[in-house]
Amino acid sequence: MRVTNAMMTSQALTDLETLRRKFAKAQAGVNGRALERPSEDPQRVVEAMDLSGMKLRIERAQRSGQDAREWLRVGENSLSAMIDRLQGAREAALQAGSPTSQDADAREGLARQVEGLRDSILAEMNGSHRGQRLFAGWKSDAPAAFELAADGSATYRGGIDQVVRRDIAPGLTVAVNVPGNQLLAGGDFIKTLSDMAADLRSGGVQAVTGDRLQELDGALSNLTVLRSDLGVRQNQVEQYEYFSQETLAKVEERMGEITGVDLESAVLAMTQAQTAYQAALASFAKSLPNSLLDYMLR
Repeated sequence: MRVTNAMMTSQALTDLETLRRKFAKAQAGVNGRALERPSEDPQRVVEAMDLSGMKLRIERAQRSGQDAREWLRVGENSLSAMIDRLQGAREAALQAGSPTSQDADAREGLARQVEGLRDSILAEMNGSHRGQRLFAGWKSDAPAAFELAADGSATYRGGIDQVVRRDIAPGLTVAVNVPGNQLLAGGDFIKTLSDMAADLRSGGVQAVTGDRLQELDGALSNLTVLRSDLGVRQNQVEQYEYFSQETLAKVEERMGEITGVDLESAVLAMTQAQTAYQAALASFAKSLPNSLLDYMLR
């Protein structure tokens, strides 16, 4: 059978196209695109997709966990401030029983101090984080979680026992708030402080050093428990943050093994493919009509 120039040209083009594709594939490997089509390795592609989904879930939980940690930190700081001010009121109650605080002016000074502490605590109870009330439950956008009633008590405007939760790991959530009604579970200390100020002005020192002091102790005990609980949740969030960081690093490492490439081997493969392609072009240029290969070599 006679081999014509057309047949040689057709075969040359076929061989050159094969070498060009090998070179392009090797070049893509160097660029980090080892898996370009699912048909190349279906099993690895499925695993890569699973890992990619896991990576997204972990990253989403990490962002939510950071938000949870901030809420818990702000809430704990606010509870600590309330406890400090109640302890200040307790010291004022003890001071009221001393001989130096028996005259009206001294008692008036203590009464104003107690009212100042009460108002400061009420401000903490209405505290917010990123525009949302800390102690209003799901009604976190309420104008106020607590209001001072005419009788000196605290009126709660938030949701009863409503817990706000955040994801800290895929499938795991943690409560980041203290429902406002739980602040008063140990007694309405706002009412206690209001009554205490009134007792001081009226000369009811015995009530201040007796009933009011006991009421303050009950409130302090309750707030201390709530603060400790927030601290435990903070530790839990931090532990899962560390765990998720380790897990994410392992996922990314495995993704690199599946979808990435060995750069040294990839460069070698690309160089070999390029050399073969250039050699084929040069070889065919000598054996085929100049009009074809000369044009391709330009």
